[in-house]
Amino acid sequence: MWVPLCHGVQRWTEERLSGTARGVAPVAPVAPVGLDPADASSAAALALASSAAAALAARRRRLAARGSGAMARGASGAEEQSLGAIYNPAAVDEFFAQRPWAVLARLLKVLAGAARCALPTMSQDSASAERLVARRVRELFTELGPTYIKLGQALSVRPDVLPEAFLQEFREFQDSVTPFSHEEAIQLVLEELKLNSLDELFQDFGEAPKAAASLGQVYKARLKNGQSVAVKVQRPRLRETVALDLVIARQMAKCLAIFSDQLPEGVRGTDWVEVVDAFGQRLFEELDYETEVKNAQRFRDLYGDQEKLKVPTMYPSLTTRKVIVMEWIDGAKLTDSSAIRALGLQPLPFISIGIECAMRQLLEHGFFHADPHPGNFIVTTQGELCVLDFGMMSEMPKEARLAVIQHIVHVVNRDYAGMARDYHHLGFISEDIDVRPIVPQIRDYFEPRMSNSAAAAVSFKTIIDGLEEVIFKNYPFSVPAFYALVVRSLVTLEGLALSIDPKYRVLAAAYPYLAKRVLLDAELRSSLFELLVNTKESESRSNRFRWDRAIDLPGAPD
Repeated sequence: MWVPLCHGVQRWTEERLSGTARGVAPVAPVAPVGLDPADASSAAALALASSAAAALAARRRRLAARGSGAMARGASGAEEQSLGAIYNPAAVDEFFAQRPWAVLARLLKVLAGAARCALPTMSQDSASAERLVARRVRELFTELGPTYIKLGQALSVRPDVLPEAFLQEFREFQDSVTPFSHEEAIQLVLEELKLNSLDELFQDFGEAPKAAASLGQVYKARLKNGQSVAVKVQRPRLRETVALDLVIARQMAKCLAIFSDQLPEGVRGTDWVEVVDAFGQRLFEELDYETEVKNAQRFRDLYGDQEKLKVPTMYPSLTTRKVIVMEWIDGAKLTDSSAIRALGLQPLPFISIGIECAMRQLLEHGFFHADPHPGNFIVTTQGELCVLDFGMMSEMPKEARLAVIQHIVHVVNRDYAGMARDYHHLGFISEDIDVRPIVPQIRDYFEPRMSNSAAAAVSFKTIIDGLEEVIFKNYPFSVPAFYALVVRSLVTLEGLALSIDPKYRVLAAAYPYLAKRVLLDAELRSSLFELLVNTKESESRSNRFRWDRAIDLPGAPD
């Protein structure tokens, strides 16, 4: 019933809205037949429909007061600027309070898709039904476009928010999408760079994009001075589209809070409004290409001294919020081993370069690249590893960096009691929860997975899966937003390494850098002691000095 009902209401509304544009008075919507106000989902739908109807009526009164029979065709560039470069929920709400017709049309499309996701799953068992619903949601997000694709990517590393079935489905999201109109892209470049024609700035400009993603597309061009550049152009009206989706998502999040008792057990108690706002803040930052240039310059300042690491040159004077011009990089994707070898290079050393850079980002300065997918790492023809796309960056506080190092030391030491205490320091579990009962569970999970020769051979994915198996399924927990991005960064980097060499171990490769940090940082003296002296209560000979660890500190473990 829900699907045809929502589609019918959507068509009816669009007809009335188009009628308003012709000067025909719209009819206020009534409660659709078949909705039971006593039912939770029906009540939520009625509340949203009533709110939209009230907003539509208010819009009608404002139009009548101005004596206008035409409805606004959409926000102009000046109006879009009122949304601001920084996400502000109150400003976004105010912006769309004056555009209820846009909210209503988008809302009905989202509701129609949500109704499809909620269709009965026949007689399947609960696990199969959950997987089916998760697949439907992923397909819906893909259909709804950029905001929802980005949301799915963000949620794919949030086990504290979604069950495993949803996490698996959301990991399949890909950035590659159909490019938008070439003519629109050229027009936006001209407007943003204040050009009358492309010839004023470029010798030549690509006739088609080299790549397209959810937020924009990239062209290859050549400046008047002969320099090859990449020109990234944002999708038209993207900020308004994203803001509109965030308005609706916030309202739905509020409805979820009202009916949280009827949600699956794994997501009850989640502050969905906070999740939406955190996502909105991150996404608005990614929409501002001027911020991306600043991020790239800061990244170069912090990590550009690393040998064989390259950050492309940016052109701040040719960059606006919607267009960015940077150095064009020729080379091969880090995951394309054949193309790398065709350049006369071997892929594995570049993985090591990426891991060293990642460790510096996460554990030294805390300013890190939060979107390290394969397309953002290029092996250049000059034999360097180039990092691209600085739109999604994050900060890791010093206390968190120290806690991560401490946890890795405990993993290498197989100190399971220490690992349990780390969950407090990492902010995953409240300080008032006694972690001693989980120590045997941690031991039972990790011992079979640890290498007999070197605990550093354990993968980051094993550590993260251990968190989910032991902690997330059994205890109330939360994952700070930056940790979710750290997890995404580490797992993606490890996946890149394993795609090149299935035997590669990122933690083992990172061990020399970790050892250096432990040796040189005065605040990690206790970690150095734990690394070199066996202090586990379960060992018969406690406080035994580990000469093998002392030998391994300057270099990688065997």
